Amino acid sequence: MESQFQLTNSKEIIVYLSQQFPNCFTLEGEAKPLKIGIFQDILSRLNENEALSKTKLRAALRAYTMSWRYLYSIKEGANRVDLDGNPNEVISQEQMEHAQQQLKESKEKAKERFKEQAKEKRKTTRAPSKKAKILKNGDFIRVLIGKKPIKAQIINIEKEQIKVKIGAGMELTVKPEHIINK
Repeated sequence: MESQFQLTNSKEIIVYLSQQFPNCFTLEGEAKPLKIGIFQDILSRLNENEALSKTKLRAALRAYTMSWRYLYSIKEGANRVDLDGNPNEVISQEQMEHAQQQLKESKEKAKERFKEQAKEKRKTTRAPSKKAKILKNGDFIRVLIGKKPIKAQIINIEKEQIKVKIGAGMELTVKPEHIINK
């Protein structure tokens, strides 16, 4: 009786394909350019495997062939490989240029995404400055010093820093995010 597990995401499917066809799919190192039409070859070789839906297989192949590692492997004159790793058709100049364009666009999107994440991170670190606007000199607050909250009195509020005086008479400059409550 066959096991009835279902491969659910692209990474699992690629791992499965690399186990079934180790001369074609690689998980590390340089990827091998795949034969055009390899989707049909996989379907015929796996004989309608229950663990692999056509839609998910297609999505996994798309993810694999759009990876930077794979796109770097597309070089003019290099051979594409079939499921057994045998050389197949040769990569043309046009195919190489298309792969380079895809790689360039992917890198630009990643760079843009990285900038957006950095921008969001900066926003979240600056957000506590709203606390500084509602606080006044002379207010008593609790300040997080290390892991322990300590009672303190506000002496002066500057742009992104607040000067406080703790019970022992020591004056400290803290950031608004270290203030716990009013």
